[in-house]
Amino acid sequence: KNLTSRPSVSPGFTPGFTLVELLAVVAIIAIIVSLLLIALPQVQRQSRSTLCLTNQRQLSVGFMMYYDDNAGRFMGVDTGIHPDWDWVNSSLPAFTGESLVHLERGAMWAYVGAVKDVYKSPFDPFPYPLESQMNAATAPTETRVRTYAFNSFISDGEGPQWNGPQNWQVNMLAKIPRPSDTILTTLEYDHRGYNMNGFGIDMSGNGIWIDKIAPWHPQHWNFSMVDGSVLSQRYQATTDQMEFFMTKQINNVAWPGPDYEWLRRRLAPGMF
Repeated sequence: KNLTSRPSVSPGFTPGFTLVELLAVVAIIAIIVSLLLIALPQVQRQSRSTLCLTNQRQLSVGFMMYYDDNAGRFMGVDTGIHPDWDWVNSSLPAFTGESLVHLERGAMWAYVGAVKDVYKSPFDPFPYPLESQMNAATAPTETRVRTYAFNSFISDGEGPQWNGPQNWQVNMLAKIPRPSDTILTTLEYDHRGYNMNGFGIDMSGNGIWIDKIAPWHPQHWNFSMVDGSVLSQRYQATTDQMEFFMTKQINNVAWPGPDYEWLRRRLAPGMF
């Protein structure tokens, strides 16, 4: 006769976790949560970068649609120098800022579905203006409505003023020898709170940034190119350097180096 005793188990009873097992589960959950917290900011940055590049692609498509609709003539890349065809029209009296009305009056508005979000990068820290300011002629500088700027060396822009191609406006696609390697749009930071005209730097090689690229996307610049492609380019400067030079409260920032040279060779078509 087997006299070995067995623990009695009530019918329907299911043994639960032991304390050690519960502690192990809690530890695993804590590790997973910590990994998610580490990865979440990177995922959010990548999501914003994708949206930023999508915005620039839409602006590029609108730019080329206008070109097709106007017998091979680019829309203006300035913001009021040529009111009849500039992509944004801020040629209003006593101009002290930029609001939605300046976007609505520009040539681009008809080509981007009248969606104001296309004009502003998700990296831009400036808030949108209040609804009451949307149709005002001017808006406070802290309520910026537009992040992106077009390459000043394309169309009837300001390029020749900045040691660019003299008496040679790149107003036709055929005059751009490398469309896939020529910048069309980027994120501009103007310390006045609103971007004026196109984006450009001095082409002479002296390291002068006439305009400044916004430093808000960590370690990268976002661009669209003339052929409609988009590019997220990793810059060589440290984050501290980029934030220091690209947020100075002046124009004409002197900062030569590999990032300046990389940009210089992709702004003025046919110079290099």
